[in-house]
Amino acid sequence: MLSRVANLIYWTARQLERAENTARIVDVNAQLVLDLQSRQAADDPKSWEPLVYVSGGEEKFFELYGEKVTERGVVEFMLFDRRNPSSVLSCISHARENARCVRDLLAAEVWETLNTFYLKLKDDDFTRYAQLGSSEYLNRVKAQIQLFYGVYESMMPRGHEWWFFQLGRHLERADNTSRILDVKYYMLLPDVAAVGTALDMIQWGSVLRSCSAFEAFRRSRRGLLSLERVVDYLLRDPTFPRSIVHSVAQAESALNQIVDGSHHLIGNRASQLAAHLRVDLENTDTHAVIADGLHEFLDTIQVRLNDVHLAIQETFIDYPTAQAKILA
Repeated sequence: MLSRVANLIYWTARQLERAENTARIVDVNAQLVLDLQSRQAADDPKSWEPLVYVSGGEEKFFELYGEKVTERGVVEFMLFDRRNPSSVLSCISHARENARCVRDLLAAEVWETLNTFYLKLKDDDFTRYAQLGSSEYLNRVKAQIQLFYGVYESMMPRGHEWWFFQLGRHLERADNTSRILDVKYYMLLPDVAAVGTALDMIQWGSVLRSCSAFEAFRRSRRGLLSLERVVDYLLRDPTFPRSIVHSVAQAESALNQIVDGSHHLIGNRASQLAAHLRVDLENTDTHAVIADGLHEFLDTIQVRLNDVHLAIQETFIDYPTAQAKILA
């Protein structure tokens, strides 16, 4: 496979996963605001400001929308603003353009599903969002992305195209889950006195729901919601598909499939970094992590995931042109 093609497919997956994650975060936050409306107003900055930080786009947001944080401003920034490269519309637009460039490698149904989704989405704005209601609108967005995943999975051969898509999807998912955990721990809890209260449980429930993990958590880990139990589940559960360790393991597996049979790529830096990160996560003591600082730990995880990404670019995309341009 040409390195250019591999990069386009890899980023198509990352952009789609990022768009779905953004829709999940906005949806859960909107529902949480309704649940807590007796405690704080919907336009209280504390209700919506964390969403700006979880995406890492706080500087861009305050540059575009000023210091006043409102529901409308945050929703427009995260869903519809093309000036925000991580908005849902920007991500779907970039994913569509990448897919268009490799259209000859995709099944017709795959391209048509993504293209139709973009055409339906491109003229949407906050007015459309408000008319339908946050839950209805965002459920439609998530359903369309899940539809694309289903069509892609059922139509694409399990060659390099498939494994680069899986690599991008799961690497992005691991990063997104770490950010969701980070924003709850770092920003949403109002004060130490709220730990263990009904408010604390509602918020941890919202974190699980943002990862579609609430029902799975309650089935596998019976008992009350708590900081340590939820963090351990989303960080280290090997069977839940959105846990960080599972996502890293899937990315590592995709890398192993990509280099299978290519002797010059065995032991490449990207595979080594992914394997080391997985092993470290599997051996993590969640209690000790929380005691030492969960925010710092999650920040380190995000840095290490970015190191894996950079190693992927170095190994498969940007390697010297003097070498063979096609993966063996």
